[in-house]
Amino acid sequence: MEIENHLSRNIRFLRKARHWSQEELANQLQIKRSNIAAYESKNVEPRLGLILRMAKLFDVNMAELIHTDIGLNGGVRQAFQQPEPDNTPPLFSAALSGQISAEALDSFVEQSLSVRKMLEGFKIFYEYKKEAGTTAPNAGSAVDIDNFLDLIGHMIKLNESLIDLLRQNDAEE
Repeated sequence: MEIENHLSRNIRFLRKARHWSQEELANQLQIKRSNIAAYESKNVEPRLGLILRMAKLFDVNMAELIHTDIGLNGGVRQAFQQPEPDNTPPLFSAALSGQISAEALDSFVEQSLSVRKMLEGFKIFYEYKKEAGTTAPNAGSAVDIDNFLDLIGHMIKLNESLIDLLRQNDAEE
């Protein structure tokens, strides 16, 4: 089942509803006018970070911006919602308060190892696809995948640092 993408139509609709030119929208997003034209004509899709900035600017939920034809639905139904500032994962909250159980730490370690294994498998698969010449046809998507791999690798290193810190604190007590 394919999910329909209405992003290009919604960008144009929301821009025109605010009586903005492509140039005005581009200036607010700090990008080139030609990028707006490309997004609206479906020649190019914006990166996730830019979609998030558009959702904030237009005050629309990201899912609605992408998956709902806002013009046909009579306008925006869900305003953009900033995540709650205290969405700290329970393990981090417990670690920060100094109250963490051995079970919670073991669970976190297991999850981190699972993510590391998944990342290593994905890297092997991606390298194989690159060598075989079957990766995505444009260079931008290869850069996106490389950035994604770097981001996940960084996340894993942070998790491992937290695990080491928690184990040190546990050993000192």
